[in-house]
Amino acid sequence: MIANNIAYVSRDGKHVPRVQRYRNRQERLFIRDVSIDANGHIKHKPIGKLACFANPVEYLRGEFDTRPTFKGEQGPPRGCKGCPSQPACNKFAEQRIEMDAGIAAKRLAWEAATQGLEGTARYEHATFTEFATACDERGWTSDNEDDLSAQRAEEAKRKRQGRAEDKRKAKRAKTATPAALAALDDERDQRHEALVSQARAAGAPTWLRNLPDRTIAFTCDVWQVLVAIERRHAGEVTGGDVARAMLALGRDHGFPEPSLRVRVNEAIARIGRLECEPADAPVWAAFDRAESHNPPRSPGQFLNGVESVVLEDA
Repeated sequence: MIANNIAYVSRDGKHVPRVQRYRNRQERLFIRDVSIDANGHIKHKPIGKLACFANPVEYLRGEFDTRPTFKGEQGPPRGCKGCPSQPACNKFAEQRIEMDAGIAAKRLAWEAATQGLEGTARYEHATFTEFATACDERGWTSDNEDDLSAQRAEEAKRKRQGRAEDKRKAKRAKTATPAALAALDDERDQRHEALVSQARAAGAPTWLRNLPDRTIAFTCDVWQVLVAIERRHAGEVTGGDVARAMLALGRDHGFPEPSLRVRVNEAIARIGRLECEPADAPVWAAFDRAESHNPPRSPGQFLNGVESVVLEDA
C-alpha cells in the first residue's frame, strides 16, 4: 500500500513524495486573505512556507490524514488535519480543479473508479496517477513570488541587524577580566573570613546569623565581580551587569540567568548592609573601588623593563 508520505505513483512507476507532510502551523490563511485569477494562479497574500497551499493533489491526498492514537488517546494533529489553513486551502484547490475541465473530468474518473477502495489505497490507482500528472503539467503559479522574495530578504536583513546589535551590545557590556578578579582574590578571602566569623559569633543579629555558608560564599563572589567591573568601567553597574559577567566567568553557582539576576541584586543589597552595619563596627570595611592595581607607567620608574634612576645634580 502507498505510504503516508507519498502523494501518488507517477506514470513511470516512481513514488512522488508529498510536498510538505507536516504543515506549517504558525501561519493561518483565511479565505478572505487570498484571491485567485481565472487561470487558477494565486494572487496576493504571501503564503510563506505553505508550499502545498491549494495544490489539488495535496488537498485530495490529505483527505485521509488522521490524528495518531496512543492507548486510546488522540495525539497532536498531523498532516493536513493539523493545518490551520485547511479551509482556505480546500476552497482554492477545488476552484483550480473546476477551472480546468480536463482536470475536473480526471478527478471524477478517479472517484468513480475507486469507490470500492478505502484510505490510501485509492491513491495507488492509475486514475489518480492521471489526475496528479495533469495537475503537475498544468503548473499553477503564484504572482506573490516577488513578495515572498522580498519577505525573505527583509527577514535576512532583520537577522543581520540583530546580529550587529548583539555585537554592539557585547562591546558595550560591562565585564570583568580574570586578571582583574585575581587582583582581588586576597581581599575577597579576607571578607569571606570576616563574614563567616561575624555570622557565627555569639549575639550576631538575626539577619546575619541566618546566612547559610553558600549565601556567604555567593555574596563574596558578587562583591569581587562587582568591584572588578567598577574598576574597569565608568558609570553605574547594575545587577544585570554582574549576573552576565558571572555567567561568562563561570561563577554563576549553578543558577540560571533569571534566578541568578535576582540573587545578585539581593547580594548587592546585602553588601551595602555589611559595609554599614553595625554602625559602630561594620562587618566589612569600606573598600576603595577606584584604587588601581596596575603597575606604574611613569617613565622615571620603569622603561621597557629596565629600571631607571634619575640622578640629582651634586
